[in-house]
Amino acid sequence: MNSYQFFLKHAGYSYSPETESPMQGRIRVARALAKAERKARDMGISFQWEMDDYLSSEWIDANKDGGRNCDPWHTWYCCARPPIEDADTYGAGEVLASLGGIDFGRDGEPWGDPYRRVVEAELAIEALQRAGL
Repeated sequence: MNSYQFFLKHAGYSYSPETESPMQGRIRVARALAKAERKARDMGISFQWEMDDYLSSEWIDANKDGGRNCDPWHTWYCCARPPIEDADTYGAGEVLASLGGIDFGRDGEPWGDPYRRVVEAELAIEALQRAGL
């Protein structure tokens, strides 16, 4: 499956009812994510994943977590970083875009989960906009 097909299958989407159908919006978003992913990869933008301090207990109600009595689980944090060779332009350790509280579910992790790639592509869009590209 190519990048466009991957995002068409796994990513969310939005659409403007006045100008496009839901499928047209879905196609537009999948193309944008595929393009951003490719451009970020070509530029050498990297993505760093870590466990977030934000726990799932922030949004689950009592006894609504599968009977685990609000036994929270870890969420994840991801940041997009510029290529190492651009450290002078952006500053060492610079973060171009980030997102926290990413929930892969109880005992979930980003490795091998399709949502990881969706998050990275969304962050790529933001990072590329910030870089003026």
